[in-house]
Amino acid sequence: MISHYTLTKKTFLAGAQCLKRMWWEMYDPSAPETRPGLVSRFRMDEGAKVGILARTFVPGGRLIKRGGRSLNVILADSKEALADLSVPAIYECAVIADNALVFPDILQRVDGGFCLIEVKSKTSVSEQKHIPDVAIQTHVLRAAGIPIVRCEIMHLSRECVYPDLSNLFAREDVTELVEARLQTLDREIRDQLITAQLPIAPNVEIGAHCKRPEPCPFMNRCWPVAPTDHVSNLYKVTEKMLAEFEASGWASIRDLPDDVQLSAIAARQRRALREGHRVVERETLLEAMKTLAYPVAHIDFETIQPAIPIWNGCRPYDQIPVQLSCHLVNADHTETHSQWLFDGKGDPRPGMANAILEACKSAATVTAYSSQFERGCIELVAEACPDKAALLKGIADNLVDLQPIVRENVYDEKFAGSFSIKRVVPALVPDLGYDDLPIAEAETASIQLSRMLLGGPTVHPEEKAELREALLEYCKRDTAAMVALSNRLSELAH
Repeated sequence: MISHYTLTKKTFLAGAQCLKRMWWEMYDPSAPETRPGLVSRFRMDEGAKVGILARTFVPGGRLIKRGGRSLNVILADSKEALADLSVPAIYECAVIADNALVFPDILQRVDGGFCLIEVKSKTSVSEQKHIPDVAIQTHVLRAAGIPIVRCEIMHLSRECVYPDLSNLFAREDVTELVEARLQTLDREIRDQLITAQLPIAPNVEIGAHCKRPEPCPFMNRCWPVAPTDHVSNLYKVTEKMLAEFEASGWASIRDLPDDVQLSAIAARQRRALREGHRVVERETLLEAMKTLAYPVAHIDFETIQPAIPIWNGCRPYDQIPVQLSCHLVNADHTETHSQWLFDGKGDPRPGMANAILEACKSAATVTAYSSQFERGCIELVAEACPDKAALLKGIADNLVDLQPIVRENVYDEKFAGSFSIKRVVPALVPDLGYDDLPIAEAETASIQLSRMLLGGPTVHPEEKAELREALLEYCKRDTAAMVALSNRLSELAH
């Protein structure tokens, strides 16, 4: 039995994006860039849970266990299961052929051979990302003499609404797309095998492929760190614009001629860089700040996105708000802070509805930063709480967004083309940042909330208590930052 191989699905997909990335992953397997962090580990765990559940939708199959067993034993078990006509499906079998090893999620026995089913924890098919994945598996399986007559991607369905999970998964036929991709696979594998024998990493030019179908983990090895005035940091710059700038020899935003058409915001960015100081449109900023009638409630939510819905009316990956922070500022600039964090018991939405209404009950203005997110959170809670829906929708419909106030009136070089709160606050309020916090950004907060609330016995009570304090501190910092930002904008307007 053949048990030697050079490529895996993982290395093939890396090589399909960039041969240099593949070489580094093969020859520098402990590179810090590829060491899974909190986000990667969480996604892998979520994917594993989805994969296990997917098997129940293709029932009666045989799982080829891997833990603690040699590859030869796994290969032998796989071969036996594939040959046993009484087994309707095989989960996670191992197959080696054409110098590559694959572990297809599900092989379902059908007329004439097998249907290859690749399970994804996404809610749609990505042709650029998923088809090469299925294609390399199909190639190896066929090279091993296993007839693959159909290829499917089985993904979570947004049509599914809890508690009915009967349509949790959708199965999409991607056979034609895979067959088309197979036309170039022999050449790709040959190139990858040649690259794998090189003593040093191949020379590959940087380009759009560095970010597609996903950002390469080795970007910092290849891409020079761009200064804040580099044209790649121009607000809303497109790849076409970058190509034109490069062809014209313009590397700095300062160098862009006046006759280059820019949006008002990008033009303000160029002006700030040319003049060497922050640009503030005082008159329009003052008018915008006058719309904030006191008392002003600054609100921020943190959410979780369960892949598999667990509350009535929820769909896969619905953003469920489970934490609220609110700073209420009165006309005399006295402040009151309130907060709410779901305790993990029952459904969080009724408790959140009460918390929102209580926090905002005396406010004349409710603000958020990049308010589309907060508006969506409030509307989702309103749908689950019809008795409070009118009041909640009134808040959602009248949210004032601070981000466009900044974007349309202020530019500081430290923004580097972005108006996210994590860029704007350190630039305008330098003594207030996030670096001192154990949790310092939203994705980490969401994952830690999921672990704390849904992790069960895998998360120790002491860690849960620590996470709770860190999460409260982080969410509070967001609304404190909004207060400080509002004050700073008022100062800049006068």
